[in-house]
Amino acid sequence: MRHSVLGRESIEDLARGTEDEIAGFVTSAIGEAGQDLKAAWSDQIRAARLGERLARTIKVRVYPQGQTSVEAAALVSTKAPKIIDAYARGATIRPVNGARYLWIPTEDVPRKRQGNALTPQEVEARFGRDLVVIQPGHHRLGNTPSIVRSGVAYAGLRGLSIRKASGRWKNATANQRTRGNRSFREVTQSFVIMFTLVPSVRVGKRLDLEALQRESEAAYGTLLSKHWR
Repeated sequence: MRHSVLGRESIEDLARGTEDEIAGFVTSAIGEAGQDLKAAWSDQIRAARLGERLARTIKVRVYPQGQTSVEAAALVSTKAPKIIDAYARGATIRPVNGARYLWIPTEDVPRKRQGNALTPQEVEARFGRDLVVIQPGHHRLGNTPSIVRSGVAYAGLRGLSIRKASGRWKNATANQRTRGNRSFREVTQSFVIMFTLVPSVRVGKRLDLEALQRESEAAYGTLLSKHWR
């Protein structure tokens, strides 16, 4: 490559042109590094079995937006910072707003279309009745199809049957609840646990975002070389 330099003005134009070209290389490399780090965050969340919904909260932005710069920077962040921080550092989760207990959904709680469990209020609305809260040692716990985990109390419902299409619980019909009727189902007499009540939950560290950042920084030189044309 050859350049003809004719005076100070031409030198300044050449310098600006070179800087603009380098800014393009740097911004492209930073953009790819940001996308790679975003993907690494999401993959680690999935590997920790924290759910696809949480994995989709990760986003990336390159600054300055819509421009190239030799000082370009990428910001990888999440729309659920408190949840991500809890799994990245480890935390004890306690009830808020004056509540005594956390209501932990069991596998028997109906799910929304997105895959997350219904809240206690949504469960009551779904079945059209209040959840029944019982204490450990209650005789109903001896007749439940649910997995019983350690808790200070349990909330659930009786008079349910399995929906064949989805395998989820539904309100049983009067015939299904009546012994002697040919439609009777023994499971309708069971207490289905929807929520386990606990005073707090200890969340262990399941994400190592700092390690991902170090890997991203180490890979930046290779990315810059790739975009430097």
